[in-house]
Amino acid sequence: MKRSLLPIVALSLSLSSVAQMGTAPDFTVTDLDGASHNLYSWLNAGKVVIVDCSATWCGPCWNLHQSGSLEQLYANYGPDGTDQIRVLFYEADASTTLADLQGLTGATQGDWLTGTEYPVVNETTLSLNGSIWWPLGFPTVSLIRPSDKEIVADIYDQNYNQMVAAINGIITLNAVGVAEETTELDNVTLYPMPAGDLLNVDLSASTLGIDNLIIMDATGRVVNNVTVGNDTQVKLDVSAYQAGVYLINLRADGVSLGTKQFVK
Repeated sequence: MKRSLLPIVALSLSLSSVAQMGTAPDFTVTDLDGASHNLYSWLNAGKVVIVDCSATWCGPCWNLHQSGSLEQLYANYGPDGTDQIRVLFYEADASTTLADLQGLTGATQGDWLTGTEYPVVNETTLSLNGSIWWPLGFPTVSLIRPSDKEIVADIYDQNYNQMVAAINGIITLNAVGVAEETTELDNVTLYPMPAGDLLNVDLSASTLGIDNLIIMDATGRVVNNVTVGNDTQVKLDVSAYQAGVYLINLRADGVSLGTKQFVK
């Protein structure tokens, strides 16, 4: 996933800039719902914090958002899951409007809010310092360790499983209690395996209301986005895909339900 650069950022930064690593400065921001969030309060409570600094016009940012990785992390390990992490989306372009975030203008890649359960912050005057939080451009996804408040990684180009592994390098994530959901996802069948020119996605036994399939390669790059509609038998043309492992993010009404894996 290639990062997008603001013109002024591209001119002022060197490739050796690694300012995003080091101690994270504290901040307090207010999300679109009017709730206040303080970084050090989260960290002092022992939560691993992920801060996604993106822009609505940024293609790589949209690919990350569409992958559903951060939504799935938040669902599994956030307050309604094991309660071990916090995720924050920070709109890093001060000119962005609410309509942009809603996907209603020409200055955005799409709807960033539907299905996003973690806090979204949009400020007309930015309170976060770009030289720290997005020194190399957008997206920058900072992974912050609670024990010493260090930004230990930028996980902007990682898929869900890689993000989980990175977090497990900081704390041990608890098992996710999603037995019913896992059983439901098991009702989605992919065949043949490995896939040839076509991959069949059988949704007939699922009751999840899946209406969208996002196909990603092993690096988390989105290679296809398929609207399912009312189809229960979906045929995906994967003839042009390189040999390897791929993930299908299953979504309903903009919400990530989980992923299935296939091999080409």
